[in-house]
Amino acid sequence: MKSRIIFLILLTIFLASCSSDDTANNKKDSTEKLSTISIIADSEDSIALFKKEEENIKEKFGVKLEYHYPSRLNDNLEDFLFASKKTYDIYILFPGKIPEYVTRDMLLPLDDYIKSTKDIDDILPVYRNLYMKFNNHDYGMVYDGDTHLLFYRKDIFKKYNEEYKKTYGNELTPPETWEEYDQIAKFLTKDTDKDGEIDLYGTAIFGGEAKRYIWFAERFTSMGGRYFDEHMKPLITTHEGIQALQELIDLNDSGSTPPNSMYDWIDLNNAFLHGEIAMTVQWSDTGRFSYDTEKWGSTVQDKVGWTLVPTANPNNPRGGIWIGRVLSISKKSTKAEKAWDVISYITSKKVSQEAISSLETINDPFRYSHFTTGGKGAFPNEKLNERLLSTVKDSLKNPNADMMIPSGWEYMQVLDDNIAFALLHKLTAKQALEKTAEEWEEITDRVGRNEQSAHYQQWLRQLEEVKNNDLAQ
Repeated sequence: MKSRIIFLILLTIFLASCSSDDTANNKKDSTEKLSTISIIADSEDSIALFKKEEENIKEKFGVKLEYHYPSRLNDNLEDFLFASKKTYDIYILFPGKIPEYVTRDMLLPLDDYIKSTKDIDDILPVYRNLYMKFNNHDYGMVYDGDTHLLFYRKDIFKKYNEEYKKTYGNELTPPETWEEYDQIAKFLTKDTDKDGEIDLYGTAIFGGEAKRYIWFAERFTSMGGRYFDEHMKPLITTHEGIQALQELIDLNDSGSTPPNSMYDWIDLNNAFLHGEIAMTVQWSDTGRFSYDTEKWGSTVQDKVGWTLVPTANPNNPRGGIWIGRVLSISKKSTKAEKAWDVISYITSKKVSQEAISSLETINDPFRYSHFTTGGKGAFPNEKLNERLLSTVKDSLKNPNADMMIPSGWEYMQVLDDNIAFALLHKLTAKQALEKTAEEWEEITDRVGRNEQSAHYQQWLRQLEEVKNNDLAQ
């Protein structure tokens, strides 16, 4: 409890300090009367596009933007928000958290706004129907279409190909299965300068709080695993679940990952972009960041390849559209129309296309037009941009996604915490998942088993339906 209170105090300070500087700067810009729209986000990176478009928004809509965010990416901002009485106009949310806000009556339904939105049919069904909707209503406008891919060092795979072939009898190519992934990770852990210390690791996983569950879920679902049965009885303790977690533990123990690494998204990107690991599973913007020598300090320009995330069975979900971001309006906002003007503009065809082509933003494709506009984007040439977009397109053919059900994020955070205990050997894989199942049962009983079952079955149907979108054919 004491640590949670300290967290809330520090987060409040971060949020206040991050917004005050921007507000002060805006006051210097103009003396005219502007409407102030306050935005709260999980990180400064999340609002990079808003900052990039500040002047255009001010000129078009007479709006001044005020930002609130922690000093470093925070995946559980709700620990602060739900405990405070502060209100904001626009929330930048992970879609999987929408049910948490809706059940607290914090979000304005956007159905009427979205119905009248130009080019709404340009948004891919996988994002339109999974990211934006909950309980048959729209509560968010997609802003960042996240897709997981496997990134690998082409030069390293080429350099060690002959050695790998002698050892395993196969060419060293990007892994298609998790078994191959783990084997290659171990093989590519090297002392490249022969000084007696490892200076290249085969891979790294997301070990920081809140999102480590994804690295488990990708293995679990690719084995055919499901979270619940039709009665909301947890299926996480099945053979598939235990095997998936044990594989993750074994990988972490194998020496193939940097020791004691509890990486978050920033750390994981840095490790790969600075040449410390040979491959990693990450969101698709890592591809363009590999050419960013300024902000990210990349040392791997022209050395990075990408492909689909490995699988246990190609007929099961491979990778996923994990996390992502939508823009929602507070139900308490007195400036909903202005807030929607800003949201509509920032997610428009033109602005979103520029966003996914920029090294300044973290936004990823979510529109049909993002795949057909052409150009080189943030890459040195068109061919590289086309190659990345083609891989992202392939990844949407059989995707997985975060659960859009009441307490869906809470279920995953329980799993996330117990995965951490397993990685630290405080629990075995079986114990961690049994503990998860027990806690999931408590959540289900608290929320309502019949209601949860209905929501879960609806989510499964939606997930199946989006696999048939025409981009995925």
